[in-house]
Amino acid sequence: MYSRSHSTVTRQLREADVAVVDADEIARAVVAPGLPAFRRIVAAFGPDVLAPDGTLDRKALAARVFADPAARATINKATHPYIRLEMLRQMLSHFLCAKRVVVLDTPLLFESGIANYVNLIVVVYVSPPVQKQRLIARDLIEPLAAQQRIDSQMNIEKKKQLANVVIDNEGSLADTRVRVDLLIEQHLSPGLFPTAVAWTLLFWPGLFAYSGLSLFKWLKL
Repeated sequence: MYSRSHSTVTRQLREADVAVVDADEIARAVVAPGLPAFRRIVAAFGPDVLAPDGTLDRKALAARVFADPAARATINKATHPYIRLEMLRQMLSHFLCAKRVVVLDTPLLFESGIANYVNLIVVVYVSPPVQKQRLIARDLIEPLAAQQRIDSQMNIEKKKQLANVVIDNEGSLADTRVRVDLLIEQHLSPGLFPTAVAWTLLFWPGLFAYSGLSLFKWLKL
């Protein structure tokens, strides 16, 4: 799923017991101080991107990354391998719990190439002017910075064309909830793996893969 209002939609999906892997949550976690992605970012951009408490100064880093395609490529190279591994680890965790459906909530579904590996693409969107207003209000940034963030992603009309399901999120929260409820009913009905035999045959390979990825994460390689 690709979402331009992922927090609201993700919350509703989880309330409905749909398994969700949130790429934004993972992206924040993999750059914690001391982790490999954090060290790579500091090595590439220097101490100017650090806050007084030793964590990343996200606002300072964003100002550099969204204004410069080369800087954006650098940070993607530093973080995306770890984000993808953690996404896979969480997906395997849901599989081992016999979840039938797992939603990948990511703003870069197409740009990252992950769209090639999913069965259903859902785009939750607002128009660019509304998105810009919401970015300014949410992140307390200047209009130019908000526009740079929008311009760094694929055009929303192109994403809508590539989607299987499109949800307009410009209306009220109640309107969005109705549309998401319909999405869950038609495509994401939560439940256990459809056949016990198939799940049992795939359980051990999945467990070994999950264990390996968990060990990788624990060792902070």
